Amino acid sequence: MAEPNETASVVPGSNGRIDRGGPARNLFSTPRVVIQTATTTGYGLWMVLGTALALGTYPDGRGEVLVPLSIGLVFVASGLVATCLRLSFAPDWHGWNPVKRMMPTLEGMIAMVNFLPMLALAGLARGDNDFWATRVAGAALMLCSLTTLVHTARGMSKGLPHAVASVANTLPLGRTTWALFAGSLWFWLCVALQADAPVERFNPWRLALLAVALALGIVEGMRWRSLRQLAEDHGAADRFVSGRGAVSLLGGRVAAAMLSVGLPSLLLISHPAGPAHALAAGLAALSCVVGQCLEQRLYGRAYGRLVAGDA
Repeated sequence: MAEPNETASVVPGSNGRIDRGGPARNLFSTPRVVIQTATTTGYGLWMVLGTALALGTYPDGRGEVLVPLSIGLVFVASGLVATCLRLSFAPDWHGWNPVKRMMPTLEGMIAMVNFLPMLALAGLARGDNDFWATRVAGAALMLCSLTTLVHTARGMSKGLPHAVASVANTLPLGRTTWALFAGSLWFWLCVALQADAPVERFNPWRLALLAVALALGIVEGMRWRSLRQLAEDHGAADRFVSGRGAVSLLGGRVAAAMLSVGLPSLLLISHPAGPAHALAAGLAALSCVVGQCLEQRLYGRAYGRLVAGDA
């Protein structure tokens, strides 16, 4: 079975032949999957926080704003730090290597714009989030994060066939839905850690998050359907419906889906009170991130099998 870093893309004008070493190479390697998951989660957290601040629904308090901002910063900056450390799996950050060139790429500049409203919110957080400048900065952070998710998704999928881009989760819809769900779970954790946070068994925010979980499940199903279609186009569909590998793939899909969507949704529905509240929120946030990493790796192994069979 081919390793994920041996994946390839379909060469235009080559009768559908799969070419090793194409644009899809390394999309599913473990370090890159972890960096992509962390970065997407960070932008999602900033997007949800910015929306809450812009609408004036987020509780007042300096620490209440700085904690999610800091967690998002750790996630978002993970790729930049890896590039600056010259790690082999991160040769550039949004097409830009600050060690080798002074000026960032357009994609890198768009990503860097997020730090402006983030720093503004860090300075404006003084205990009263109803201040108009705080709400404007929150709206700016939300818009910048959303723009970065969409633009970077388009950049990652550039040069990839549509089916491969869908499998790699580089299309804007899939990437934004994933970021919104994971970021909302980490936002839930930040709110749950507040000692005076009210606990309501049913509220519109939680119902909306369950709807996002449903949308994410649909998006994941579409990704697997794209992979199945790609396999059928290359006469390799039997590898995904029969044999021991198909059973292992199905088991892995169920496990990843339970971690990324199933368990967080159950915890959202149960929503325990007291000390278990923060524990449930933390478990849901970690489970979603781990599940997304595992699912992306699972796509890589399945796509690697397709490439190996086509070679």
